[in-house]
Amino acid sequence: MIGPAGRRWGWSGLLREKHYLYYLAGNTVSWIGTWAQRIGISWLSWSLTHRAVWVGAVSTATVLPLMVFGPLFGTLLDRHDHRRYALGVNASLALLALALYFLTTLHIMRIELLCVMAVFVGIANSAYQAVRLVMVNDVVARKHLAAAIAINSLLYNLTRAVGPAIAGVIIAGYGVAATFAANSVSYLGILIALCFVHLKSHERRGSSGGLISDSVAGLKYVRAHPTLRQLLLLSGVTSIMGRGVIELMPAFADGSFHRGSVGLADLTTAVGVGAVAGAAVLSVGWSLYAITRIATISVGGGVVLFGLCTAFPAALVMATVLGMAVVSCGVGLQVLLQLQVGAGYRGRVLGIWTAVNVSGPGLGGALIGLLSQFVGLKSAALCAGLACLVLVTLIRQRPLGPATA
Repeated sequence: MIGPAGRRWGWSGLLREKHYLYYLAGNTVSWIGTWAQRIGISWLSWSLTHRAVWVGAVSTATVLPLMVFGPLFGTLLDRHDHRRYALGVNASLALLALALYFLTTLHIMRIELLCVMAVFVGIANSAYQAVRLVMVNDVVARKHLAAAIAINSLLYNLTRAVGPAIAGVIIAGYGVAATFAANSVSYLGILIALCFVHLKSHERRGSSGGLISDSVAGLKYVRAHPTLRQLLLLSGVTSIMGRGVIELMPAFADGSFHRGSVGLADLTTAVGVGAVAGAAVLSVGWSLYAITRIATISVGGGVVLFGLCTAFPAALVMATVLGMAVVSCGVGLQVLLQLQVGAGYRGRVLGIWTAVNVSGPGLGGALIGLLSQFVGLKSAALCAGLACLVLVTLIRQRPLGPATA
């Protein structure tokens, strides 16, 4: 485990874990496509309606299933073969991306149909998130687990910023449907990797307790561990208030700064650059606890300053700062959480984390988009940033540190 003073992770040792490298390479390609599609869906919802509230509503339709089904899928994962589970889920996501492409290309898509498709994507994605996190434990030796979790989380958060940047370029050059086609093809990487990587055997929990009772047991486990509760609360707040603003970049690009798809590409690229900077900060070996404490505050501060921007160049600078903060925060919190969860509860706790963290941006986008109908988009972002600062301060009244359980 990473100690309170922090230490460098053993990055070099992972170079000998070839099965982990295959798995990571396949995942990275599909993650880029996933986040590109996320922006594609947001831009399509804006193009169909030109209303921020619809952008937020479609985003919520994508992530609401994560809140509802995330813990249940985590429980199922604790019971079933990880490889078959992952193959089925990734194939389903590829087919849904292909369906989005054809519906858009054939001009069948309407905002109501987009909401329905977003729900299906959200259900499949909620099934995927827990296995994405848990399978890291299946492909690396225990001594390299901390480094593998860190790199896995780091690249996922980097693609969370880089994918939208690529999406902006694709939309500007080839149209929004191309992002769905690119995402469908991107799943080939992980599907091929899953067929060849060697997985360690894992203990499957029996189903005698029932799906609901096992899921409740996971909630009780989190409730009994204060540090886990704190990490999950911080993840939820920073995802809703911080990443929620990033979800609304199409509305900011066109509605606030009147830059269209080119402006969207610029803003999402700025967030991607910030994400790379955040990765650099995490790689230098400083205390993970210290970086995470600073990052949780920086998310709220970055949103406040972004909301205050009136000039587009200033918005680009603050989008970079925000990208750096959300990646540092997201990676730090997720690594700390994984290192402190018992193996018997890993799927369920990470299912809860999925419900909290991955669904947060969509929920935040919806709430901020709704508020923007009354106070304007920039003022809504300012309110979200201030709320984030207040809530993070309250949650952190108990110092962030190693788990005691």
